[in-house]
Amino acid sequence: MTNELLVDIDSVQVSVKLSRTRRLQIVDYASMQIRRGEMMGLIGESGSGKTMLCRGFIGTLERRDAYISGGKILFDGIDLAKAKDETWRAIRGKRIGYVPQSALAGPNPVLTIEAQLLETLKNDPKLDRQSARKRAMELLEIVQIRRPDIVMKQYPNQLSGGMKQRVMIACAIALQPELIVADEPTTGLDVTVQAEIMKLLKDIRSEFNTSIVLVSHDLPLINDVCDRITVMHAGATIETLPSSEIEKSKHPYTIALYKSRIDLAPPRGELITIKGQPPAVGNWQEGCRFNQRCDFVTDACLVGPHPRYIQLAQDHQTACINHASISDKVGSR
Repeated sequence: MTNELLVDIDSVQVSVKLSRTRRLQIVDYASMQIRRGEMMGLIGESGSGKTMLCRGFIGTLERRDAYISGGKILFDGIDLAKAKDETWRAIRGKRIGYVPQSALAGPNPVLTIEAQLLETLKNDPKLDRQSARKRAMELLEIVQIRRPDIVMKQYPNQLSGGMKQRVMIACAIALQPELIVADEPTTGLDVTVQAEIMKLLKDIRSEFNTSIVLVSHDLPLINDVCDRITVMHAGATIETLPSSEIEKSKHPYTIALYKSRIDLAPPRGELITIKGQPPAVGNWQEGCRFNQRCDFVTDACLVGPHPRYIQLAQDHQTACINHASISDKVGSR
């Protein structure tokens, strides 16, 4: 990993069209930077805006009647928030790959694995059909699928969930993109297969120097495989920090996520949970959106707009105005 910046997301807002005149803002402040060769974890509860932010990466928000209503998504200097179809055709699938949320719904059920890989590879003008088929076999070998010659002729319903996800990863890396967006790629897979998929993504990052955005609800998983972590809550990014310094979090929501990890619970002991419920999408209260569930809340947290990022260190930003009063170790709370 280098310090060269590949993606710079600045104050991005995403809105959904409810009718001709009505709009609902579902993300109102997303900021994040991704370096070349970096694996960035993106974590938060359901409804926090993670998937919609990822769809902004690949230009498919309109499929959900959504659009970027503010801010910038700079990818290697190109503002994807304002990109036209011609720009997207040169980027989507070629420079930015996407691994969908569900392995079961990802592959096209009526096409063979070979047909789906060739559909992706046809975007490489240097490959004729024979070369593309050879490359498809190589891709299945890269994602560690055994007997790729047989798998090429099979349909998705003939594959296990783990194999389907490997095929989706093969499609994502087919044109050697600079960035892969993996939206909860282990959803619905057992723990053994999850570990294999995570190892595969790490190997791909290492071999091709590919930047990866890994979206998950699983903080222990993110903490284990990612270089840095960005946390989202109620439509806003609220903290970014190195995964190795997760115990030095300076935002109560990140702290609460960490303390509720099941792997930290004592045997037969009580599992710590985050109290209350997150606010409804777009129906956010005044002040910090975590103020109704926070153990560090003060009167200042209840008024004004949601706090923006405060720079604490080179790789650590937080949106908590009371960060100075939070101790340095999560375990000491």
